[in-house]
Amino acid sequence: MSQLQRVLAIVIVTGVVALAGLVSAGALWRCKLRSPWLHIARGLVSLLIAGVLALLYGVFIEADWLEVTHVTVTTKKFPVGKTFRIAHFSDLHVDDNSRAISRLTDVLRKDQPDVIVFTGDSINERDAAPLFRRIMSQLPAKYGRFAVRGNHDTSRWADVNLFDNGPATELNSEFPVQREAQRVALCGAPFDDPEVLAHCLSNTQRSAFTIAVFHTPDLVESLAPQPDLYLAGHTHGGQIALPFYGAVITFSKFDKKYEAGRYRVGETTLYVNRGIGFEPQLPKVRLLARPELTLIDVVGE
Repeated sequence: MSQLQRVLAIVIVTGVVALAGLVSAGALWRCKLRSPWLHIARGLVSLLIAGVLALLYGVFIEADWLEVTHVTVTTKKFPVGKTFRIAHFSDLHVDDNSRAISRLTDVLRKDQPDVIVFTGDSINERDAAPLFRRIMSQLPAKYGRFAVRGNHDTSRWADVNLFDNGPATELNSEFPVQREAQRVALCGAPFDDPEVLAHCLSNTQRSAFTIAVFHTPDLVESLAPQPDLYLAGHTHGGQIALPFYGAVITFSKFDKKYEAGRYRVGETTLYVNRGIGFEPQLPKVRLLARPELTLIDVVGE
């Protein structure tokens, strides 16, 4: 089924359900009966209408509504007041272009971060690889674009050239970045070879501000030595979240413990980005889990 057909199917089904709900609601509210079942029926119809409205919002508004999150991390490894900006995003899951991806490109062209870090899950179908490479190649960063492969990249697209010759430097060892007196060391690993990350960190000079890059937050409690910053994605913030509860499902071994956002784990600042695209097995809907670009300022103190 094509994207257009999926959208039309959602619109038709949603419209039919909404119309049925509204007709039922009108009939129930006009009804003069005093039976307690009437109040229950009215409540159920109200929930149905609320669900339909939430679905419409999740498909047509929030799914492409990119949120730019600003985060500040302080360190004694930089001179006081010196700043190093990281643009972090994850889980593009490209199969076609979207407003969120277009907005991502616009923000980064305006902002010009020092480095861009992508934490994996690139495409949802093989034919989307050229589009993904073109998107990544257009994103400007002063000292480079860096990426790791996520679970879909290693299991389904291991033979696909995602990063070579332009789009990004694929991290599988230390990559040092020097900006004046600020020394940053990026260590990353593909999803199917996490030992590479631990090996990289153990060989990195501790005077450098170390950034661990991995698709999931699942290594954050076991890495030694601990990085200063750990960047991850994978959870999508649940993609569908509930008020006062959060992510419905995260596919992380920690479940909801590190579902999205910023955490402190020992000496490490962990940031779990909600991603931009959609799991291939799930509908293209986001609810209370907007697609996200994170701008992280590492500031000397």
